[in-house]
Amino acid sequence: MGGDTKNRLAKTLRVCEMFHSIQGESTWAGLPCFFIRLTGCNLRCVWCDTAYSFDEGRRMSLAAILDAVKQAGCPLVEVTGGEPLAQRACGDLAALLLDAGYTVLV
Repeated sequence: MGGDTKNRLAKTLRVCEMFHSIQGESTWAGLPCFFIRLTGCNLRCVWCDTAYSFDEGRRMSLAAILDAVKQAGCPLVEVTGGEPLAQRACGDLAALLLDAGYTVLV
């Protein structure tokens, strides 16, 4: 494992919840999907249905998140929120998932 990958795996994200479900939106609707809901949002959209994700959550290493994704055994992964891109390591997580062969939605 290269140094860049090791550095990425050690980074952390605040995670609200992770779960396996059926994708309900986009062109991927109807397909099994593993959801990673990140904590925090600076947007406050009036139609938001996940306000509970604004402040809750626990800090997890990207390695631990990848382990959860592997255990779920689902090739489609959605990183959602809150606002997932508000956390800098979100891009690192997406890169690791893509490198591992997953289809990633943000």
